[in-house]
Amino acid sequence: MPEYAPFDKVLVTAAAPFVPQALLDQLKPEGMLVIPVDEGEAQRMKRIIKKADGRLIEELYDVFRFVPMLKGKNEQPPKK
Repeated sequence: MPEYAPFDKVLVTAAAPFVPQALLDQLKPEGMLVIPVDEGEAQRMKRIIKKADGRLIEELYDVFRFVPMLKGKNEQPPKK
């Protein structure tokens, strides 16, 4: 939802094979993204904090099971 960005927090409730760059681009500085990442039966929960200087701090958590993202899930969009 880029028309409403930037966001303080983004919470994704479907498993993604990778972290979509579009979601990172929509975070405010000091914003946080929580997303289950990986394909297969289990995913790792990932928390990403976007620092004021643009750096990304990633934290990995335990293994969970989520339904997969479907639309375009196997395609990484081109970087801007």
